[in-house]
Amino acid sequence: MIVAIDYDNTYAADPPTFNKIIEIFKQAGHTVICVTGRSAAMGQPVLDSIGRLVPVIFAGNDWKRDAATKRAYNVNVWIDDMPEMIGPSNLLR
Repeated sequence: MIVAIDYDNTYAADPPTFNKIIEIFKQAGHTVICVTGRSAAMGQPVLDSIGRLVPVIFAGNDWKRDAATKRAYNVNVWIDDMPEMIGPSNLLR
C-alpha cells in the first residue's frame, strides 16, 4: 500500500504523532510519501522535517494525485486536510 501524507496543516500540525504513524506504516511494509501543494521553491521546511523520513513530492500547480502518478506512485490512502486538492480520481474521469 502507498500512503500519501500532506504537509501543511496535516503533518506540520503534529509532527511527533505523524512520525509514529509513518514508522508504523513502514514497519508494516507500506510505502509512505509526502505530497504537498507547495512548489519546490518553498520546500526547504518540508525537506528539513518529513523529508528526512519519506520522499517528498511538490505538486505546485498540479493536482496532488497527478503529481504522485507522474513520479510512479499510485497512492492508495491519502491523509490530507484539504482532500479537494488531491484531484479527481482516474475512475471518475
